[in-house]
Amino acid sequence: MVNLRLVKSIFSTVSLSLLVTSPVIVAQESQPKLSLQWLGGPTVLITFGPLQLLTDPMLGEGEQAYQMGDPNQMFDLAKGPKVVDHKRLTALPDLNINDIDLSILSHTHEDHFDQSAQKQLDKQLDFIVPAGATEQLAAQGFSNIHELDWGQHWQLSENGYNIEITALPASHSTDQNISALLGRGNGYWFTFSHGSWEKSLYWTGDSFATTQLLERLKAYPAPDIMLPHLGRVGTSGPLGQISMGAEEVLDLMAVIKPKITIPIHHSTYQLYLEPIQVLLDKQSTVAGKIQLLNSGEIFTVN
Repeated sequence: MVNLRLVKSIFSTVSLSLLVTSPVIVAQESQPKLSLQWLGGPTVLITFGPLQLLTDPMLGEGEQAYQMGDPNQMFDLAKGPKVVDHKRLTALPDLNINDIDLSILSHTHEDHFDQSAQKQLDKQLDFIVPAGATEQLAAQGFSNIHELDWGQHWQLSENGYNIEITALPASHSTDQNISALLGRGNGYWFTFSHGSWEKSLYWTGDSFATTQLLERLKAYPAPDIMLPHLGRVGTSGPLGQISMGAEEVLDLMAVIKPKITIPIHHSTYQLYLEPIQVLLDKQSTVAGKIQLLNSGEIFTVN
C-alpha cells in the first residue's frame, strides 16, 4: 500500500522541474496468496483472497470433544459400536466461524463433523457434501446444502479470486463391503486462480488409492499440494483399517507426485493409531516434499 503521507512529504522537497522529468513509479499489486491453517484432525481453514473455506469442521475440545462409536474397539458388526466420548489431545486454535464462506465435508461421521460444529456453525452457511448427505444436515437445521457427486463441480468467486471444487471418489476401506457399510465419501480437487495465477490442491478425505480413484486422477496434473488423511484408524477393530497410514500415503505420493504434501488427520485425537513420526521416518524413500504443520500453524503459497 502506498503511504500517501510519505509521498506528500517527499513531493514537498522536490522541485517542480524534477517532478515533470522523473519517471513515475507505480505500485504493483503483490501476488495472491493461498493459505492453509491446520486446525487439527481433518479440519483446515483455507483462505484465498477474501474467501474462507473450512474442511470437515471439528470444534469440540477436551475429554468429551465429540461422541461416536469407536472403530478401534471390537464390537458386533450386526449391532454396531457403542457411542462413547472421544478425547481431543491438542487445543483448538482460535477461529472466527463468522468469517467462513463455505464448509466442505468429506463425509458426515462425527469425527469429521462433530456435535460442537453442528451446534455452533451458522445454519445459513453454505455446505458442500457428498451425495446423499442432504437429509442428515437438513435434520440438523442447515439449509444451504449442495451435494456433489463424483465428477461434479462447484465454483465460487469474489473480487477476481476464483475457486473451482470437484468431487472425487473416497473409499473408506479397500474392502468394498466395509466401504459400503460406512457410506459414501468424497475427496476434492481444488483449483485456485486469480488472473494468470493458479494453484491446485487435492484433499483425499478418508480414502485409499483405489483403482476407481486413480483412474479419475489421471485426468489431472500433479497437484501443487496434497492433503492426505492418515492415522491408520480401525486396525484394531472389526472394520479393519479405514484411513491411510504412512505406507499408503507414500504410495499415493509416488503415483500422483504432488509438489508438497501436508499430512492431516493425525495426532489430534486418541482415535488416530499411527504416530505421524512413522511417515517422517519413511519419507526419504519417495520424491516430493512433506510439510508437517503443528496445530494452528499456517502454510502460505505465493
